[in-house]
Amino acid sequence: MTIFIRALTGVLLTFSLFSAQAHEHQPQPAQATPVHHAQGIIKKITPQTVTIAHQAIADLNWPPMTMQFALSAPVSLTAGDRVDFTFVQDDSGYRIVSLTALR
Repeated sequence: MTIFIRALTGVLLTFSLFSAQAHEHQPQPAQATPVHHAQGIIKKITPQTVTIAHQAIADLNWPPMTMQFALSAPVSLTAGDRVDFTFVQDDSGYRIVSLTALR
């Protein structure tokens, strides 16, 4: 009976070590890039950038300020337009994800 218990213990220990090692080598899901939301007024717009005077952004602890964002594509808005926008931070800075005029 003792030999049987030792053999069973060995099999269970080996299985649990194999299971733990297999779990450690599984790929981890990529971290999603946070998307931030704000509203503001366009101060300047070029084909590559938009400068927006935006409200405070609580999730970043930012006070109201004016800053420049990169554009992924040209937009048909002009200086003075009130906008609702989302943006992300990437390797080159802050980039607009969506930009919608508020009417």
